[in-house]
Amino acid sequence: MLEINNQFTKLKSKVYSMILKSYFNGTLEEDIDKIPFWIIPKDTDPSRCCIYKERAMIRYRILAFLGVNIEKDDDELKPLSQFYREVVENEMKPLPVLTTISTACSACPKDQYLISDACRGCYARPCLANCPVNAIIFKNGKASIDQEKCIRCGKCQEVCPFNSVLHTPVPCEGSCPVDAIKKNEKGFVEIDYSKCISCGKCSRSCPFGAIVERSSIFPVLKMLNSNDNTTAIIAPAIDGQFPGNLAQIKTALKLAGFDDVVEVSEGAEITSINEAKELKERLERGDKLMSTSCCPSYVELIEKHYPNLKTIKSDTLSPMAYTAQLVKEKNPNTKVVFIGPCLAKRVEATKLKTLDGVITFSELASIFVAKDIDVKEMEEEDLGNTDSYIDCRGFALSEGVKDCVLRRMEDPSIAKPFSINGVDKKMAKTLKVIDKIPSKGNFMEVMVCDGGCINGPGTIVKPKIAIKLRNGNTKSIANVMKKESLY
Repeated sequence: MLEINNQFTKLKSKVYSMILKSYFNGTLEEDIDKIPFWIIPKDTDPSRCCIYKERAMIRYRILAFLGVNIEKDDDELKPLSQFYREVVENEMKPLPVLTTISTACSACPKDQYLISDACRGCYARPCLANCPVNAIIFKNGKASIDQEKCIRCGKCQEVCPFNSVLHTPVPCEGSCPVDAIKKNEKGFVEIDYSKCISCGKCSRSCPFGAIVERSSIFPVLKMLNSNDNTTAIIAPAIDGQFPGNLAQIKTALKLAGFDDVVEVSEGAEITSINEAKELKERLERGDKLMSTSCCPSYVELIEKHYPNLKTIKSDTLSPMAYTAQLVKEKNPNTKVVFIGPCLAKRVEATKLKTLDGVITFSELASIFVAKDIDVKEMEEEDLGNTDSYIDCRGFALSEGVKDCVLRRMEDPSIAKPFSINGVDKKMAKTLKVIDKIPSKGNFMEVMVCDGGCINGPGTIVKPKIAIKLRNGNTKSIANVMKKESLY
């Protein structure tokens, strides 16, 4: 996974905020075709072959931000202003949530292990002894790898005492837990959407920015510009994403145009209560294992790859779904927009009649930048009585879901919980047979993103920093979580 602080994310942020500034100024249709030239002026020292390709890449970033499916709908002869008019006038199809930019793809060479000059040709030769397919060859006292035999298991790299084995991965392919990323006949990246679980790991891993999310921000902007009442429901992971606390974020969201703001932690409490009841009922009837159902990428993994796990997945709705229901019950006419760290929530939203829009924290940050909203300078708005669900803000972190569920069980001792903290290729294979192998317990929490939702593809700060900010903002959570049970 790429370090979150890199040149691509900085460029993406610049493109997003520049587009939105023009949008809020009412000049985007006039400005949009000029933006690639403003960002890449003629005196730019290009990182690619020339400034013309650099500008083309900006154009593609703009198309993705408009929500265009680049593989299918890009027309190089069509100006960006025409794409923008079509986005404003028509309803864009929300799926798939990812799109690829073939001209940005570097056509990386295949994943392989190589022996560097650091090899000392040692007598022990652990690489030779531990290779399961006899792919290690010694010539002139130095090791080499027969690439036709190599199965890329990495054993040689693990055991080499001189760290002389190099791994040259294909970042996007290596990060995808379900092998949905492949190369076409020209060597450029393609996504098999029938396999894709919308986790966004590929987009977070590509150092060339060749895989990007199709933004759904413009339908939300149209809601904010209309006379419709609009409610933002904010994921628990939002705490720690901005230099301010939840009360200030609520003020900032209202300044951005939302009429009301509701914490999804409120719906997370309902999820916790219902999963606690469901777990008790399942164990009483003899079930051996139940898993949580909050992570939409995990749900997609089951739907598309492991239908055998449907019987162990909780039937309880996600916090987003319950929160949207609560909001609609109070105000049936309001438009509900989920703001979170996750791309797969857009897939889940298409299955719910109560959701009208989904944007990520990075898209929200661009709105704040474009409107000159500094969260840490905001007045604190009243959050209301949050005592019953304050611990559910922990849903953003790995093990936070199971902890909240256990606290709402009459007898938590009947549960034997364990957590799946991040799903990579190896863990995906383990999950495939998790219902058939001796289990660690009977209650399984699954987070596809390492560390939980605070490391989702739509986040804007490093998880460690986010945790520090969260601890500073909501230190009372720590005391709540120390309690073993609500009963």
